[in-house]
Amino acid sequence: MHENTVKHLRWFGTVALIALVAITILAIGCAGPAGPAGPAGPSGPAGPAGPSGPAGPAGAAPEAPKPPPPPVTVSAGDDKTAEPGAAVSITAKPTINNGSTVTGYKWTQTAGVKAALSGADKDTLQVTLGDAAAYKAELLKGLEILDRWGVKGINPHSLEGAEIATFKVTVTTSSGTYSDTVNVNAHLPYAITTGLANVAQGIPVLLTGKQQAAYVWNLAAPSGSKASLTDVATRNPSFTPDVPGKYTLTETKSGATFNVYAGTWAGAISGIGADGRPDSKACATCHNGSIAPNQFTDWRASGHAEIFTQNIDNPAGHWSLSCAGCHTVGYDGNNDNGGFDAAVTAAGWKAPPHGDPGTWKGIVEKYPAMAKTANIQCENCHGPNDKSTLHANGTTDKERVSINSDVCGACHGEPARHGRYQQWEESGHGNFDLAIKEASVESRGAFAAHCGRCHSGQGFLAWIQQGDLTKQIQGAKGNATVAELTALGLTKDTVQPQTCATCHDPHDVGTISGEPNNAKVRIMDTTAILPAGFQAKTVGKGALCMTCHNTRNALHNIDAPPTSYSAPHTAAQADVLMGENAYFVAESQRSPHSYVKDTCVTCHMEATPPPAEFSYNQSGTNHSFAASVEICAECHSETFNGEALQIGVEDKVHALGEAMGDYLLARMGNNVTVKDYTVHTYSGKSYDVKSLPVVLSKSNIKSVEPTEPHGQQGYILKLATAVNITYTPSGEASHSMSLTELEVQLGDITTDGSTPVIDRTDTLVKVGWNYFLVHGDGSEGVHNPPFVNNVLDASIAALK
Repeated sequence: MHENTVKHLRWFGTVALIALVAITILAIGCAGPAGPAGPAGPSGPAGPAGPSGPAGPAGAAPEAPKPPPPPVTVSAGDDKTAEPGAAVSITAKPTINNGSTVTGYKWTQTAGVKAALSGADKDTLQVTLGDAAAYKAELLKGLEILDRWGVKGINPHSLEGAEIATFKVTVTTSSGTYSDTVNVNAHLPYAITTGLANVAQGIPVLLTGKQQAAYVWNLAAPSGSKASLTDVATRNPSFTPDVPGKYTLTETKSGATFNVYAGTWAGAISGIGADGRPDSKACATCHNGSIAPNQFTDWRASGHAEIFTQNIDNPAGHWSLSCAGCHTVGYDGNNDNGGFDAAVTAAGWKAPPHGDPGTWKGIVEKYPAMAKTANIQCENCHGPNDKSTLHANGTTDKERVSINSDVCGACHGEPARHGRYQQWEESGHGNFDLAIKEASVESRGAFAAHCGRCHSGQGFLAWIQQGDLTKQIQGAKGNATVAELTALGLTKDTVQPQTCATCHDPHDVGTISGEPNNAKVRIMDTTAILPAGFQAKTVGKGALCMTCHNTRNALHNIDAPPTSYSAPHTAAQADVLMGENAYFVAESQRSPHSYVKDTCVTCHMEATPPPAEFSYNQSGTNHSFAASVEICAECHSETFNGEALQIGVEDKVHALGEAMGDYLLARMGNNVTVKDYTVHTYSGKSYDVKSLPVVLSKSNIKSVEPTEPHGQQGYILKLATAVNITYTPSGEASHSMSLTELEVQLGDITTDGSTPVIDRTDTLVKVGWNYFLVHGDGSEGVHNPPFVNNVLDASIAALK
């Protein structure tokens, strides 16, 4: 209450009391004649305070002091756009707030295609951008160019990165230095594409060829076309199809030829079903499970089928036409080939500033041509259907159907919000070289039916359909033949690694990929009997991971002793997590971590954030798949030290390795005969062949360390004095090298060239299995700490 109000209330209380006393005296005086008034009595005590009055208005809050302006600010101006080779002027404008004076300017280029700079010491910089060839080279640097013939997909990150050149100005004044940057974006004659050979009319197509000394490309276009090739003497020419039809490309020096088909966008959505999901009379007519596979039912329930619908109806959403390139069919902003942009133009539709409930229904009712091409439909991933001879021809054409991640990367390859394609590229799953080495018939022959199960996308998809995962990829009469594997795509020219579509069915992907997500994978909850001989149950989405990430060499335990010198397959994570396939310990010591919802996926993809450069505030699932030990504290105590656990396990692994080397060395005679299996380079060529037998003196062996040459238990023998090793590669002259370090399979360490020093029944073979099981798991104990420590302790004890 205000102080003056209190004073006033007290004054009114005093007056009231005096008045009351006066009235009482007057009332008594009425009994007799009035006498003269007596003198005034003394003042009575102050009366009680009256009731509180209403609160006065709040005083105005004091204004926060404004921060002082920075001493100097520098603006390099707005970003600019120009053609390659063009001249651009950029002016720096300093704002002086501290009375200092400008003493100099310094311009530098910090990113992008190298430009010619003039006036780098002045306020205005004259920039001459690099030429078209330089910008094309920059684009190709950002793409993975394989040694293959065909169409090369272009993802948004690579295209946008190639277009930007960044310039920095530093202004020096008498008070210090101050900087700003500006981008100059070059307009390149390329577009974001999926890499399919079924393309849209009017969209540039980038081609690629195998490496060779020179190129001469030719284009045979359909009737009425005026399309022509650019850069015909390079590995990567391009052309823009201008009419629908078949375009045949030929590289005359190699004789390579392939076709590219052009069409226009059709769209498929014809209305909204009773459940609010999109309907398509056209698609459902055939894709119903009788005429063609029923992909439509799964698709209409997926996030792909509702992304535009959902965003345009959401008041809290951020949708704008800049999203339409991925969230609709055929939106490119500058081409009328039947896509969403053509429908928007024809309707005169303006995107609202934000979503509102009912907007999608209104579009369906008022603008059916727009609705027809809205959301992510068949054509986004398969190319245009209209006027294409490939659609509805009764065959699954390779030009329209591909599990190549470039198809997904056309939309999921635009960091920061949409960077899963780049995350995948950084992972082991995106390793094309490994796929070619392990899963192509040129490298593995018919054995590609074994390795190709997990080292190729095509092989994996065929394998999981056959039911029995303990078998190789099956053909018509048992293990698939080279011809059958070739038809499946397991060749150097066509094999794919573990791509997006290997793990996810694009027609049935779930609806939410953020946090939390309900994304689906092809195998969930419980695996079949794995190649490692056991089944992983109730492991959520991790079931998919465990299908490949297991030892893949049948059971190895107390009831299944070794029958060879084989090591566990390096990807031993499922065995360790489930506590399987180890000697000297009890079976099935399942880790507490195996009871975490979705197992592998939870720690490697959800709890561990994705790479910062390829994600928005490190949100979303992590498709680099690398787990961080820092996430342990999210479930365990903050004082838990995961690194300490790993160091302890590594110390034991090292101790076990030393014990294994000592054990082997102690059982050697004065001389041993070995065959080296070291991958080596001779006369500029790499060789991966065993050597001829060579006799070593035990006294020349300084140390013995375990290693795994070609899937077998083995050892590195380090020698005091070099020995001469001879190799005889098939079809070539022999060659020799002088080495002080040999990599030898355990079975090739013999007493006389034929009798192994260590028999397959020896304890060392079981110990070696355990060593490579823990080593190949790669988590350094984190996946199953009790089990791993038990295995290592028991193995060390077994060698004593």
